[in-house]
Amino acid sequence: MTRFTARAAVLTASLLSLAPLGLAPVAEAQPARGAAGEFERVRDVMSDRFKNTKLTGDPDRDFAALLIANFEETLFLAKAQLNYGGDRELRAVAQKIQDEQQERIDALKTWQVRSRQTDYKPQPNQPPSGAGPLDRPAQASSAEASSAQAQAAPATTQPPASSANTPLVKGRVQKVDEAAGKVTLDHERIPNIDMDAMTMAYKVQDPSLLKGLKAGDTVRFSADRVNGQLAITRIQKAK
Repeated sequence: MTRFTARAAVLTASLLSLAPLGLAPVAEAQPARGAAGEFERVRDVMSDRFKNTKLTGDPDRDFAALLIANFEETLFLAKAQLNYGGDRELRAVAQKIQDEQQERIDALKTWQVRSRQTDYKPQPNQPPSGAGPLDRPAQASSAEASSAQAQAAPATTQPPASSANTPLVKGRVQKVDEAAGKVTLDHERIPNIDMDAMTMAYKVQDPSLLKGLKAGDTVRFSADRVNGQLAITRIQKAK
């Protein structure tokens, strides 16, 4: 055996002796660390979590589950920015996402728990499944409408509850559409109609309520059911 061969054999034997101690050299690449590794993991989670969410066939439960997955994906991204990002403006955006998305996730998970309880009941005046947007009443067939009119007794219109008695809720204006008489709000929970915190477009009971409002304004508002539809009954800029 040559001197070189002998030295190679000794080195090989030494490395093999370290393997039981977990000290053998690692052949495969190590996971990236720091910001790069964090964002790689976020990307992997965001690409898998939504598509791997199991569906039940119940539209309400599937909507809640997919929305939670979507919010959690964005939440992971925001946390990565807060951990490693340096730009103050982007960190403020990430902090806002973290605060708002976590609140929405908690509200959706609370609904999931509540909906599985044996005494769970949907909200009153809930439209039938597939009725479309909340501001578009379900259209009955002409035969059903004629039958309903023939059988219905003269009805009196019930006025909505006084707007002075409905609670004011905090929100932020996302969009104002004066032509359609609508305002899109990112808002807190509306207790009197049992509406969770979310971003949604609402009709206003009086179009003049939109005067002076613009995207970005912080407001306090009241919402109620007016003639079977959700509507903003009063809205004012927060002081």
